[in-house]
Amino acid sequence: MGQTLWPGEKWRCVACLEDHLPGKDAVSKSMNKMIEYADKMQEVFDLEAKGSNADGHRNRAGWARMMAAEIRRQGTARAKTVTQANGEVLPPPDETRLYDTLAVPDLAAVEASLERSRLLLHYFGADVAAMAIDAASSIKAENNLEKMLAHQQAVLHKQAMELMARAIGEHDAAAQAKRVNAAVRCMTAYQQGLLTLRKLRQGGHQRISVQYVNVSEGSQAVVGNVVKAKD
Repeated sequence: MGQTLWPGEKWRCVACLEDHLPGKDAVSKSMNKMIEYADKMQEVFDLEAKGSNADGHRNRAGWARMMAAEIRRQGTARAKTVTQANGEVLPPPDETRLYDTLAVPDLAAVEASLERSRLLLHYFGADVAAMAIDAASSIKAENNLEKMLAHQQAVLHKQAMELMARAIGEHDAAAQAKRVNAAVRCMTAYQQGLLTLRKLRQGGHQRISVQYVNVSEGSQAVVGNVVKAKD
């Protein structure tokens, strides 16, 4: 099966062992093992400073370090075969393992993309997920920050439309006003998001054009658009 066995309460392969380790994904599980390695090594230094034997602690530290490397190696191998759509990683149907098609070298980026898709699908549904991915594609998102901004825009758009729809069918004037106000706040946040995108792409710089008009003595200057009258 190509799996190495690792010690613990009993010998297990990494795939089985990962399920019992703290952490949400391969990156966090690997990091937790590196923290365990650092803690064990600190115990080794403390024991050796006191003149005590620290071989057992040193061995456990070594196992933790090697396990961290193996977890990350296998996680990276799984990440090389993931399905993407419009630049986003899609969660597999069974939610158990990443699956085929596109090689992605950076495990952290893959899992971040997968989490974005999960957030959209789990909390807002497939309709918002479709709008979010379409929005990111429409603005030609150049990085993950722009993708997340596009996803937020999709959520705000749906919320604003739903609030306005409910306001139209509301018979109580006070309740209707509250829904309209909430919808307006969503729309304002949406528009601010578009301005933020513009600032990100322009580097936060404003461009002001200044035009100088020289008027000689005895002449008059006309400011504005000049339209020639028809004969």
